[in-house]
Amino acid sequence: MTLYDGFINQIFGLLPQNGKTFQYEKSPLKEGDKNSVLLLRDTAYELGGSQKPCVSTTIVSSSFEFDNSVRLFGKDLSEIHEDCPFAKIVLLQIEDIDEEEAFDKIKELEKIRYIFCPEGFMTRASALSLREQIRVGKKAIRDGVSFKDYGNALIERYSQHPLVKSVSIIFLTEFSRFDSLLLICDKIKNTTSALNHILDNLLFDCASCNLKSICDEVEGMKELHMKKR
Repeated sequence: MTLYDGFINQIFGLLPQNGKTFQYEKSPLKEGDKNSVLLLRDTAYELGGSQKPCVSTTIVSSSFEFDNSVRLFGKDLSEIHEDCPFAKIVLLQIEDIDEEEAFDKIKELEKIRYIFCPEGFMTRASALSLREQIRVGKKAIRDGVSFKDYGNALIERYSQHPLVKSVSIIFLTEFSRFDSLLLICDKIKNTTSALNHILDNLLFDCASCNLKSICDEVEGMKELHMKKR
């Protein structure tokens, strides 16, 4: 699965040079209850809240090898005191998968962000808007929880999936190019949608398809389309 490799390179090209990298080690955080709610009175702040720039994406590749690290650009959790901009990028190296099952497997991996959240946090995610706002509990701040802890908990969760070989988690809380990142994430979402159309044989006339620009841009998409036809 290499359809998304170009987007990974584009994201790497956007990232600033002053980030921090934390190699994986076991996280002290436990998985929270799926039905738990973090009330406002117990919330220190919300990452991506108050209509601040916010974007989240999950990208898969069978050719990239990631280093099971957490990368942070901007302030850590203990340094933030109010709602702030936020981006979360999950990079997954996966076993090479057959084109026929690609869409279902990608959506299965994307679903993890809706069902997993460590204790002391609450995630509010929207697939349509690409936003993923995270409430951070006051107790988590008092306990000294960091993005390293949060990211390592995510690495552990994704690594439990049999397809996943390696992971990299990127957090951004200060970033001057959110608009550019959002455009790339939108193309990633549309690429997955185009993949679904192709695999389901829903469209045969490329000229009439509203995803034609994505197929034209993503190497290998047209080849897959012609194979299905």
